[in-house]
Amino acid sequence: MNVGVTGMQNDAMRERLLRWWGACVIAALAVSGGVQAEEAEPSTDLPETVTRLDAERRKLAESQLELNEQAADLRREASELERRRQELLRKLDAEGQALKAREQANAEQVAKQAETMAAHAAEIEHVLRAGGKWVSFTDQIAPLLRAKCVACHSAREPGGGHVLTSYAGLFSAGANGPAVVPSEVASLLCEVVADGSMPQDGEPLSAEEVELIRRWVALGARLESGADPTASLVRIMPRPVPPQPPDHYPAVIPVSAVAFDPTGTRLASSGYHEVLIWDLASRQLGDGPEAAEQSPAVRRLSGLPERIHGLAYAPSGEQLAVAAGTPGVLGEAALLSVGPADTTAAELPLTSLGLADDAFLAVAFTADGGQLAAVAADQTVRLFDMAGTTQLSERADHADWVQGVALSPDGSKLVTASRDATAKVVELSGGKLLTTFAGHREPVAVACWLDDELVASGGADGVVRIWKAENGKEVRSIDGFTGSIEGLCVVAGDRLVIADSSGAVRLHAVADGKKLHTFQTGGRATTCLAVSTDSRLLAVGSLDGSITLFTLDGDLEQAAEPFRWLAAP
Repeated sequence: MNVGVTGMQNDAMRERLLRWWGACVIAALAVSGGVQAEEAEPSTDLPETVTRLDAERRKLAESQLELNEQAADLRREASELERRRQELLRKLDAEGQALKAREQANAEQVAKQAETMAAHAAEIEHVLRAGGKWVSFTDQIAPLLRAKCVACHSAREPGGGHVLTSYAGLFSAGANGPAVVPSEVASLLCEVVADGSMPQDGEPLSAEEVELIRRWVALGARLESGADPTASLVRIMPRPVPPQPPDHYPAVIPVSAVAFDPTGTRLASSGYHEVLIWDLASRQLGDGPEAAEQSPAVRRLSGLPERIHGLAYAPSGEQLAVAAGTPGVLGEAALLSVGPADTTAAELPLTSLGLADDAFLAVAFTADGGQLAAVAADQTVRLFDMAGTTQLSERADHADWVQGVALSPDGSKLVTASRDATAKVVELSGGKLLTTFAGHREPVAVACWLDDELVASGGADGVVRIWKAENGKEVRSIDGFTGSIEGLCVVAGDRLVIADSSGAVRLHAVADGKKLHTFQTGGRATTCLAVSTDSRLLAVGSLDGSITLFTLDGDLEQAAEPFRWLAAP
């Protein structure tokens, strides 16, 4: 009896425990499903719940297995796609290499063909010259066309639709067909120069010149081998020999450029078809106004175009760069080997760096003297290597004359000033245009570096603007001038000499633009400035042909009287 009761009690306890465990499972499931555990009622059907849970577990396992298989398939597909991509890249690389090889082979073939054609052309030219059947385009025809025709038949003024600034232009169709048809003496050019209708507003060609053109056309209108048919005439024809300057100037010649040599003992100034080198050590400076009638000793370096617009000494002092031009004829950038003071003119060779269709207006050396920048009225900026005096690059970022140029102290950048009302900063190494400053809104005449990051520029608006080279942001401005800004020079790194066309020449602090001193120029219209390397001397060129020399060291208010002379031989 006791055993039976105990067994019944055990069965009852086991049932209660099962019910309790089932309730716990149901509560847990209810909580995971978002149902409050206290709201769930214990299930009385525990085996069905367990069976259902087992079925759901199996389904989850089957789903997981299916997902694993799908993931494995995706990995296999990705691996196959990567294999195909790599194979495609290899094919593309191989095709690229093959294309480069074909391009190289084609380039070599073209070069060989060009060499063969050039040799053939040179041979023909030699035979024709030897037989008296040759008229030189570069030496004879180009200078004639440049002098007589280009003024009315340029890209800006294409009279009759003809642009005769290059050999190729002679064969392009104008309003009445091409100007020249090889071997046809009835070509338009031959007819209009023969009947005198061209040049329209100039002196007719002489009979000899007309016959020269006719004969050149009759002989096939050929161009010398090696000459670029698309280059402007001035770049392929011989350098014109400028006339010698007069012994004495019959009239006042405005001083348009001045430059100190590195020692500060010589000053170069513009002349007429020449550069004048003044020996400042030949007399005592600042010895009173009565000495102004006596000029320093001068050397004359001739053989240059009519007007000298820019001058710059190389850091060595042995070379002088010149920016020059003859109005309506050509522009030239040249290098003079100035040598020591006792060198004779015959020992001073002139190296022509390049000719242009319009005047060169400014030149500037890098600090190490390795490169030279030259700017011109033909809108170009050219960079030359001084080791071989060869042109490194040429660019045309401006839309009008480029009037000023300066190189940063570290030699990494140059800034240009243009009549198109902008100043631009260019990186020398890569040629990248870094900044365009358009704050003046009127023609910009001059620009200089205050350090490697700050630029000062000025022009027709009569305001000097200081701005950042990296972004063109204006930092400050200096105004109060009544004429256009014609000169900017840095003194000892922290001061700025500014001159305007009215004759005002002032010294300002770079840091805040404050005016420090006014130089007495006698009201002479100022055209250019230069400061010696040691910041001791200031030279001011004027429209009346005079140069005024000021001392900058010491107390400027107590400085000696300026020394002035007429810059003429």
